[in-house]
Order: sequence, then structure tokens, then C-alpha cells
Amino acid sequence: MEKKRKRTDKSKYKHKSTGEYCTCAAYVSEIMCQRKAQFKNEGSLPFKFWNNKAWKPFFLHQMTLANRLIKKYSEIALVRAVQSKDWDKANIFSLKHPKATGIVNKYQLLLNEESNSKQKINTFEDATQRKKRYSKKKNNLKSLRKFENGKEEKNDQ
Repeated sequence: MEKKRKRTDKSKYKHKSTGEYCTCAAYVSEIMCQRKAQFKNEGSLPFKFWNNKAWKPFFLHQMTLANRLIKKYSEIALVRAVQSKDWDKANIFSLKHPKATGIVNKYQLLLNEESNSKQKINTFEDATQRKKRYSKKKNNLKSLRKFENGKEEKNDQ
């Protein structure tokens, strides 16, 4: 009886056919095999189809191509690209297709824009409530609030 593979940093995706955890390359390879099987009208893939003579060479070839793409682009960009509508519209059944790298590159650029567009929010250490400021003038209440919070005492020491 085989042990199920545990989830790790490298194997965080699940095989659709077995439900076990696998690497990103194996996950993408399985998706490509499913797409090819649907295109050839062969139906669903059997359990652990990568051990069959018919599917083993194609699966291993797709894994090598996926690993090459992962070295060049991120895993997230590759998975998003393979699952996208752009991939379906281009009728891509192999990672070796000329349009494949272009679509993965597009999703890598989108991923980079997402990470750059995150805003940095400044937070105050001892913020108890929101201060409303109606005028730019300094008034007596503002100076009293400073004394209450102890800001003036910290500066004197």
C-alpha cells in the first residue's frame, strides 16, 4: 500500500486523476494531457495514466517543457495561463506550441503589475481614534491631545 504524498512547498497542487499532491510541472502536464484526450475524443484519463504506454512519453515531455517554463516564469503565471480562456482560444494542446510562451509571458506581466500595484498603508503606533482636522491652524485642543498621548514627554527625554 502506497503512502499519499504530503503537501510541501514544492508539491502544493493536486492531481485531478488521483487527488494526491504533485509539483507544478506535473499538474500542468496533466492538464495538457486532459486537453489532448478531449481533443482526440478519448474520454477521461484513467487512474495514474502517466504509467500507461500511450500517455507516458507525452506526459514526461510536457513535464520537461513545464519545468523549462517554470525556470523562466513563475509557477503562478504558468498555471493561470494554462487555465485561461486565452489558452483555450489558441487551441494549445502542448507546451511546445509557439503561442504558449507568449501567453505565459502575458500572465507573468499581469502578475508583476499586481504585485507592484499593492498600496503601502502608513499606520500609527498608538492610534486610538481618528483625528478630524478642519483647519490648518494649531489650536489649544491639538496641543492638549499631544500632552495626553505623551508625545511631548518623549521628545523632552
